Amino acid sequence: MSKIGTFRSLGSFEVEQKYSRVARIGDRLDELSAIVDWDDFRTMLEKIHPETQGAGRPSYDCVLLFKMSVLQAWFGISDEQLEYQIADRFSFQKFLGYPESIPDYSTFWNFREAVSKAAIEKQLLDKLNAQLDAKGLKVKKGVIQDATIITADVGKKRAAELKSQANKGQGVSYTPNQLSHIDLDASSTQKNGQWSFGYKAHVKCGANNQLIRAVEVTTASVHDSQVHLEKDGDGSVYRDKGYAGTELLAKDVRDKTLAKGTRGHPLTDRQKKRNGLLSKVRCLGERPFAVIKSVFHAGHVFVKTTARVTTQVFFRCFGYNIYRARGLLSA
Repeated sequence: MSKIGTFRSLGSFEVEQKYSRVARIGDRLDELSAIVDWDDFRTMLEKIHPETQGAGRPSYDCVLLFKMSVLQAWFGISDEQLEYQIADRFSFQKFLGYPESIPDYSTFWNFREAVSKAAIEKQLLDKLNAQLDAKGLKVKKGVIQDATIITADVGKKRAAELKSQANKGQGVSYTPNQLSHIDLDASSTQKNGQWSFGYKAHVKCGANNQLIRAVEVTTASVHDSQVHLEKDGDGSVYRDKGYAGTELLAKDVRDKTLAKGTRGHPLTDRQKKRNGLLSKVRCLGERPFAVIKSVFHAGHVFVKTTARVTTQVFFRCFGYNIYRARGLLSA
């Protein structure tokens, strides 16, 4: 039984009537929420956010705070905006089970910090995928691995300096006398002439449904090929040319990485044909990034340190899987 408050705890018939109009028009959040058994995460979450016992102000329900994190990922809003939007929007309150009181943004921040310090993101994603597997959304045609840049803030002066160094082919380094609020984990990288500063999200998704099965966050300067997400049982692993020449670490996995031509060794006609066939599958791996950045407006982070960015990226991936599953199950 969920501990999240029910609608009747508000004691307001007027609010119920106003939400009923939203429901008639169509409440996508209600449809998304129905896909997940949220209480299935309670035991794991209570270990990092135990309920207050005895006297004193009771703590907020851990599942409530967890759902708030997913809600934030879907709408790409700040902690302060999340608090405001929940207080303002009936559909948000309905998604959260009409809590009797709304946590302030500092409570939400502390919960996310607890998730980050406990490093339970992988276990939470695995639990969600187990639920989706039970609905018939298992990996059937191998997996796709790809990476994308998650940009971070950098001061104007710093940006100009780093960009100048990158254009000269110099490594980017930080001096020890920099201010403490500077993000020391983020770094810069260049791809196709585009300079970026921040982090990189490495993602593995199912080739047949593009549901995210694993995610790892690194600083932006880490090359894609240095991160291995494949594991035994994945079947086939589709990767772009950036991974060419990198052997898979998992056993009994078919390597379907695109071939890459080099100076003096252009691609053969056979390799070009093979690349064309593999690209039809590999390109589907761009779907998660397109949704997270274009639909969720979540291609940037304001938090600092790899651990905190990992937590935020995880919630975006978690939210994406629910969003994607809704489309797959309703097709």
